[in-house]
Amino acid sequence: MPREKTRQFDTPRIILERRRPPMWVWLLGLTALGIWTWQTYEFGLRFAAPITVVTIDSDDSELQQRVDDLEKERDQLRFEAARHERGSQIDRQSVQNVNEQIEALRSERSELRREADRLRALVAEGDSEFTISDYSLKATGNRNEFSYAFTISRKVEGAKRVEGTVKILVRGEQQGELVELPMSKVAADHSSHHKLGFKQFQTIEGRLVTPDGFKPLETFIDIEITEPAKKALIIAYDWI
Repeated sequence: MPREKTRQFDTPRIILERRRPPMWVWLLGLTALGIWTWQTYEFGLRFAAPITVVTIDSDDSELQQRVDDLEKERDQLRFEAARHERGSQIDRQSVQNVNEQIEALRSERSELRREADRLRALVAEGDSEFTISDYSLKATGNRNEFSYAFTISRKVEGAKRVEGTVKILVRGEQQGELVELPMSKVAADHSSHHKLGFKQFQTIEGRLVTPDGFKPLETFIDIEITEPAKKALIIAYDWI
């Protein structure tokens, strides 16, 4: 038998070729991307940037307003300090003027007191019939209270009975002024005078109470004789 030859058939292969996009497609895509990016950037500039600027401008305005307020407050404080300084200077000058006036008045008062004491001494020496002795003034220990005592006598013996009154006055300073308090204001028993009635002598005693804030400087013994003849005598003593 004849031998049959076996034929071999090759199966054809299908090859798919990958094609790349044309160059113009890439260019078109890049162009579109660039346009989109630019539009996005412009959009951000138009809408986002003004918000930031407004915020910064707003912050600057608030800071500037605060600075202005602080400057006004500083100027006001400077004005108040200057006014206070001027006021203090005026007050110091006023106090100095008042102090000078007080010193002048005190000097004048002292001079008047010396002159008055001299005149009283002349009067007392001229009326040698009556004398005051054993004068004393001392604190009792109670608040603003003082006890006093003195003796009134006359040198003429066998004369008629003496009658009259004795008043105690206190002179001093109160609230920066020189004042004279009558006996009715300072006597502990509120009496206005002591009654005199003697032939040779009489001892006078009593207590004084000075008001708060009063600075005693001197006491006056004011003697007024009504019998046998009218006579007057005033003697001054410095306060203790």
